[in-house]
Amino acid sequence: MGYYVKTLPNKKSEPKWKVQYVSFKKSDIKDSMAKYPKKEWDISKDRWLALGFYKYMSLDEAKARARQLNSQQEIKRQEERLIKIENENKIFQKRFDSVLPDEFVGEFEKRFMRKRDSEVDSGKRRTSRAMIVWKAAQKMIVSIGIEPTDWFYSTYEIYDYFYSKKYSIRYIQSVLKIANLWGYFFCKKTGRAFLPVASPKGYERMRLIDAYYNKSEKLRTASGPLTPEDLYISKGKIKDEQFNWLYLTVWLGLRPQEVDNLKNADLWNIEENNKHKILWVFQTKIVALPYEDRWKPIPILFDEQEFALRIIKGQIFQRPLVKTVHRYFEKGIDLYGGRKGFVDLMLSKGHELENISVWMGHSTLDRTWKSYKQRTKYHIRY
Repeated sequence: MGYYVKTLPNKKSEPKWKVQYVSFKKSDIKDSMAKYPKKEWDISKDRWLALGFYKYMSLDEAKARARQLNSQQEIKRQEERLIKIENENKIFQKRFDSVLPDEFVGEFEKRFMRKRDSEVDSGKRRTSRAMIVWKAAQKMIVSIGIEPTDWFYSTYEIYDYFYSKKYSIRYIQSVLKIANLWGYFFCKKTGRAFLPVASPKGYERMRLIDAYYNKSEKLRTASGPLTPEDLYISKGKIKDEQFNWLYLTVWLGLRPQEVDNLKNADLWNIEENNKHKILWVFQTKIVALPYEDRWKPIPILFDEQEFALRIIKGQIFQRPLVKTVHRYFEKGIDLYGGRKGFVDLMLSKGHELENISVWMGHSTLDRTWKSYKQRTKYHIRY
């Protein structure tokens, strides 16, 4: 929001411009039906002199003065924001010191969240996931203002805190895990009993899930499935290399990084026997298994998959931008779309979920069922 000089070319008298104040605040535009709503006010000429505008100014001079005023306003707003943040930090620090003593916090982090010596020696500065969650747990502890020994009796107050924050259920479980670890550590140090706060279940769990999915800001959700039919509609609209890249995810169920890795001949190979061809793909994402167990087999059973092999051998594929995928497909589909639709595509062709799970490279059948099977899609065998 700020001052704006609008030209009036058809006005007979000078100046052929006027000064307006434009606002994009929600409170001012709540009733607007425009795509990009804003509210404008004309500034009375009686106020021009106080703002530094003169009727004999040229249009360029008036616009320069408006930019100057807007810059001054922005500096003032930034200063107010900084003062507000500083005051909030001071209040938070006072509460923090009262419930999270420095000497205990330091020992806790050293014992449970220290970095490996190899990471320290290599100079890595990346903050660990545990430390990020620990910071969130600290905010929870300070906000609720309850001693750890009483957390078990205040479970619903803690759930209400998570409800107000609209965290995902998985993130809530992570924060509770670290918070309970702190509670145990703190109570052991102070010689008091501690009972951990359980993960929310039943009604409380559903309430927290609903709060997360109903929050107004945009959520990052899992991709929707990209079917062969949807893909063929885009043929000719996007570049052939990008179409081929998506084709490989649809018919082979590969992760985006695995498709990119097909550019490296050391990360895939084709085995041929009397019955079928087998495409072996190395899973760079899997790090907890020995090298030989990180290869996954994908049998080539259909003509479409034979065509996929020709794409790989010809190396004619290129990863599209996410915004390109959004442009030609539904907004809910991203680079994982082909992989998301692979399970139901193979089920529709009569294959067992156990085999499909192996082709996907999953360690458990539960992972395939929970994360990739579409609940509203069914397959009937005659």
